[in-house]
Amino acid sequence: MKVTSTDIKNSFGKYLRFCATEPVYITKNGKTIAKLINHSEEDEIIEESAHLREVYDVDRRYNVAYDRDRVAEASEAYNLDRVIMTYDEFLKMNENSQNRYEFIDGEIYLLSAPSVFHQRIVSRLHIALDKYLTGKPCDAFVSPFDVKLYRRGNKKFTNVVQPDVLVVCNWRDELNDKGRYEGIPRLVVEVLSPGNTRKEMFTKLDLYRDSGIEEYWIIDDLRHLVIIHKFEDYDVVGTKVYKGEDVCSSFIYEGFEFVVDELGE
Repeated sequence: MKVTSTDIKNSFGKYLRFCATEPVYITKNGKTIAKLINHSEEDEIIEESAHLREVYDVDRRYNVAYDRDRVAEASEAYNLDRVIMTYDEFLKMNENSQNRYEFIDGEIYLLSAPSVFHQRIVSRLHIALDKYLTGKPCDAFVSPFDVKLYRRGNKKFTNVVQPDVLVVCNWRDELNDKGRYEGIPRLVVEVLSPGNTRKEMFTKLDLYRDSGIEEYWIIDDLRHLVIIHKFEDYDVVGTKVYKGEDVCSSFIYEGFEFVVDELGE
């Protein structure tokens, strides 16, 4: 539908109702100068993600001080001066190391010890998932647990990560001769800490989407926020955002629910 700018001024409410079903193009002197469209749930998610990106950028730029009573991960939880190496070089380095590392797109990320609050959330979620999965051919595990992921199944693009919580199915069929898991988890969970927000929000989101994982949860205890992404054919096909006292629900595990605030109490 096309209307003139004068019509918009005189009957804005009417055209506001029209845009719920179709775009309203606004013209002036015969040229289209603007478009009035409906605001959807998808727009809310995009705005929330943009807000998170802005908040995390500010946190990083100004080194925001978090509550001193929280035993938080250091701001250098992931080494910002990251090292580039091949997968074989990473294996040699990681084989006898006492540190924990992740290897994403050729870059090495050093993991620091998580906070007490971080581990409490991980523990509670693991217990809840383990109870839910009883009798099913899947199990919940927690980090440290190396997961090897290939972008779109191509072994030239090998990555190694340690999700905070993960669900794997029929894992006994996916073990190598050293007893290490070689499959793809159905679900992975990352609990944010002040030093790793950007990595979990963007870098790992892209990797998990591109590696055959079905569902990814991001839990932000500081902001009482949970974002759940569903992936299919290497694309995001669903996103749900929960806050505070909301009841979170999984896309792929029907009936599994938890309350955002109860995890961090």
